[in-house]
Amino acid sequence: MQVAYKSPLGLEVCKGDWEGAEWTITGNIKGKYQPRTFQSAYDFEEWVQRNIRCTNIIFDSEYCQFFAYAMTKRRAVGFLKAIEKKIGKIVG
Repeated sequence: MQVAYKSPLGLEVCKGDWEGAEWTITGNIKGKYQPRTFQSAYDFEEWVQRNIRCTNIIFDSEYCQFFAYAMTKRRAVGFLKAIEKKIGKIVG
């Protein structure tokens, strides 16, 4: 799997090769970066949807891992960087 961007949060952007995904944002947010305790990847996904602009992002998380898809590498990396920025403002 081709990793295009790896975030210190525990998430990464990869070239997608399943379910029609062009680019995939996936992983599990590390505890020290959690703005609150997430019980599952579903909880983190809901937090992202409430706090980050999700235009052109398709979510497909599973209980144990966050998944989101974008059509372009630029959008996927930009989306992950927006998550990093928001979390940085909260967690410091």
